[in-house]
Amino acid sequence: MKKFITILIFVLFNVTVFANVILHAPNTFVKGEAYIFKLEVIGKSIEFPNFNKIDGFIVQDLGTSRSLQIINGNYTEKLSKTYKIEPTKDFIIPSFKFYIDGKENKSQKKEVSQEEIKKTNSNYFELTLKSSNSEPYVGEDLIVTLVFKYKRGLQITNLGFEEPHFDNFWYKRVDSSNKKYEDNGYIVQELDFLLFPQKSGELNISPLKVDVEMVDIKNPSSNFGFFTNASKLEKIYSNNLKFNVKELPKGINLIGEFDINATVEKENIKEGEAVSYKLDIKGFGNFDDIQDFKLNINDATIYDNKPTIKTKYENNRYEGTYLKSYSIIPNKSIQIPSITLKYFSKKEKRVIEKKTKSFKIELENKKEEKVILEKSVIKPEIKKEVIVQKHIDNKSKITYFLLGALTSVLIFCLYNYIKIKKENKKNEDIPLVNIVKKTKSKEELLKTLLPYLKKDSLLDDLIYKCETKIDFKILKKEIINLLKNIKI
Repeated sequence: MKKFITILIFVLFNVTVFANVILHAPNTFVKGEAYIFKLEVIGKSIEFPNFNKIDGFIVQDLGTSRSLQIINGNYTEKLSKTYKIEPTKDFIIPSFKFYIDGKENKSQKKEVSQEEIKKTNSNYFELTLKSSNSEPYVGEDLIVTLVFKYKRGLQITNLGFEEPHFDNFWYKRVDSSNKKYEDNGYIVQELDFLLFPQKSGELNISPLKVDVEMVDIKNPSSNFGFFTNASKLEKIYSNNLKFNVKELPKGINLIGEFDINATVEKENIKEGEAVSYKLDIKGFGNFDDIQDFKLNINDATIYDNKPTIKTKYENNRYEGTYLKSYSIIPNKSIQIPSITLKYFSKKEKRVIEKKTKSFKIELENKKEEKVILEKSVIKPEIKKEVIVQKHIDNKSKITYFLLGALTSVLIFCLYNYIKIKKENKKNEDIPLVNIVKKTKSKEELLKTLLPYLKKDSLLDDLIYKCETKIDFKILKKEIINLLKNIKI
């Protein structure tokens, strides 16, 4: 009897504790989707707890709603708060303390588990993931196609589809892949994604989801009338995909078929001139994984640009080009070494090694100009000394002094004038300025100025700008103005 009374008191106590606090929360959640729950409290005076995390997950307050009830002159308030979290594993909503009408109350504790996503089975919708290759190599391209089907005649008001994120894959959407057609009473839409696995082993693509907002087909009465259309939201899930990714041979990160070629503009140059060297790779495969090639040549200064890589998915393969340019200024005759490209050929099932041609660059030395000095025969002059005696008075001395002073001033002014004119003329007549004035393109300007690198830091900055998109005329004018004010 005592046990029965104890249990009854305990039950009544719990009813009292939870009577005015109600937790509205689903039992499960889907990974990657927001989990939303609501706490509802009824009373005259309500004090909500403050919390910003649940089981380590950040809690977002989505808003509050209030309603007032008056019964027999007594009023009560219903206060509801909605929250959102984004869990990644099972969690527990703890019991929270509330103060209602001055008394302590507690909310219900709840365990929430992660739900395993299964492909949606519906007579109206179907979402499917398909792959072109389930056993690719690391870095090998493959196509994953998302196929969405829905029954013709459905009144769909909105389709919500977030761009997927494929873990352990480098991927991008194929722009020309958006297809739409009709098949056996269904409207079909297809979307292709180009994927490159980034590691070997078993990889998985989780199911994707499409949110469909539509007129409620199960409640046809709601479809009549201008203001009475009711809509509902359905979540449509796809299947998942599994891949067994094979490892490439050790030290190899490229797979496909590639050709590599190198060219130089000329092999005989003069001292101070630059050699234009270009590296070109064509074919199909994982072009985005081609590493940057650096030249290391002794007795030469090397300038290089970032490679230009262009790719496209065509003929069911990932085609591309790789182009890189170098400017080489040798100090003496040099050898440009060959460059090696290694890749795995899936067709031949082996590693293929290809090399570019090497180039011998001959530097022509400047010929020394011999200067022949002719001896001049100097005839001795017979100097005759003539002594003239002349008497000069004081007045004449003063006159001669003033004339001498005036002459000196005139000579000094004339000297300075000629000196300034010569300096101006010298600046204007610098041969390099005249050469720069005659250039007609940034390429021609770059070739003209490369021998003068490291002569002046300001000039170096302007030379580097020859490879940018700056306007040629503006750049040329800046260089001419600088050359007139520096000594080279």
